[in-house]
Amino acid sequence: MPTAVNGRLIVVSSRDAGFNLTHRHILTAAGYSTDLALGLDDFASITGERSVEAILLDAPNAAAAGLCRGLKQDTSTRSAAIVALLRAKAAVALPALVRAGADEVFVCPVEPQRYLDAIKHYLTSSNDTKTHPVLHYGSLEIDVHSHRASWRGDPFHLGLLEFRLLETLIEGTDKVHTRGELIQQVWPSGIFVDTRTVNVHVARLRKALLATTGHDWIRTVRGVGYGLAPLALSLDHPSDSNQITNFRLEA
Repeated sequence: MPTAVNGRLIVVSSRDAGFNLTHRHILTAAGYSTDLALGLDDFASITGERSVEAILLDAPNAAAAGLCRGLKQDTSTRSAAIVALLRAKAAVALPALVRAGADEVFVCPVEPQRYLDAIKHYLTSSNDTKTHPVLHYGSLEIDVHSHRASWRGDPFHLGLLEFRLLETLIEGTDKVHTRGELIQQVWPSGIFVDTRTVNVHVARLRKALLATTGHDWIRTVRGVGYGLAPLALSLDHPSDSNQITNFRLEA
């Protein structure tokens, strides 16, 4: 199999030899460097030598969500985009993968170009160099260039799609964004995204902000879409939110 040793590293994670050979060949032909990982221990060995840019995860069943969650909790892999290829027989596991941190989930069979476009989108997003890369809303701050989010100066983790959602909401603080508009702004072009998928990722963003700040920053307008809650007089946090300690993953 050809090797692209100088390309950005994409790790293929599967215990299926056929899956590994096929998709590593596709990624190498696209100009990426590839490696193989069967579990978290393998990822630890890989990240000790190189930075993992993205992960192509074989998801034959719901158990793949556990590995996905572990990757997002590990500081050496949490910033890597996770693109999961979910077997059709396990399609009901899609929400579990999203909640576990998968940035994109495709139900197989899928054209390789679709996940290649998704990977390219995430890698491009992580290197985005906008004219004004630092955005603020209250004491929330996101650095678009370095893909970092912080609350009152303390950094916290957001998945790639959640980061892009927050960026879009902050850039348009004076409006309510429809789900269709969010799909156009956040997801790669040419990829079908169900509106329910938007709900799931907004819920993940809401949960991350609640856990970090104790406030609900997301305003849901039924039948329309999502926006940011107005700020309190202190211009620090939302005016219509109290300290919250119990919440569920719902949009």
